[in-house]
Amino acid sequence: MIKFFRHIRKRLISESKFSKYLLYAIGEIILVVIGILIALQINNWNEARKERNREINYLQNVRADLTKEVENNKSFASYRFSKAQACSTLLNGNTPASIQNVEEYTNRYEQVFIWNTFQPNNNTFKELLSSGNMSLITNDSIKNALLELDKRYAEIATGEEHMRREFEAYLYDTHVENIAALGFFDLKKPAYGFPARLRIEDIPRSQHDKLIEDARWQHNNEVFKNGLRLALMNNSFLAGIHKDLLVFIETIIRLIETEIAE
Repeated sequence: MIKFFRHIRKRLISESKFSKYLLYAIGEIILVVIGILIALQINNWNEARKERNREINYLQNVRADLTKEVENNKSFASYRFSKAQACSTLLNGNTPASIQNVEEYTNRYEQVFIWNTFQPNNNTFKELLSSGNMSLITNDSIKNALLELDKRYAEIATGEEHMRREFEAYLYDTHVENIAALGFFDLKKPAYGFPARLRIEDIPRSQHDKLIEDARWQHNNEVFKNGLRLALMNNSFLAGIHKDLLVFIETIIRLIETEIAE
């Protein structure tokens, strides 16, 4: 009987040790799993932090581009409006009757003739698109606003291309094919950049009548006047787009600054 109880005692002790070992092993496994989960969480956190840093860097660069765009659009709004004003002056002015009138008339139509194309400062946005990193921008309001801004830039480019064809057909061709061009530039002396501008007293009097005649013809030519009317409308339209973009761009900048500060 004593041997039986000793056997039972040994068995219980053995089972107790096994239970302890089992619990220990389970505890070790749990600790390993927790360690793995913590490591994964830390790794995910580090990756998220890296992604956020990349996003902030892109947002800062976009903001820098947009800050330049404020001045760029302000300049082009003024540029387009001044061309529309010049068209209106030419359309509503009197027929040139003196060399002084011709000088003023020439200054105005040359102001209309000068051609500049709008070039947006959107290098960071283009990089986001080309690199496939647009998904880094987590704020949908900012992302959608940038896409809308790009759409408006495309509208400006389309408007400029349309206006360019009208300039060539109604203004440039009509002018070059029918009158003496560049009459107020010194074409005897090549220069780096535009040749020197001639004053009235620099132009031989023998040429005055020809300049007056040409200016009168152009002023009354319906093809040229139609070109001025179209130029007035198109430049006014584009000036309005640039003016509206100022407000839109400043709104995007504020959105970005709020996002960066979070």
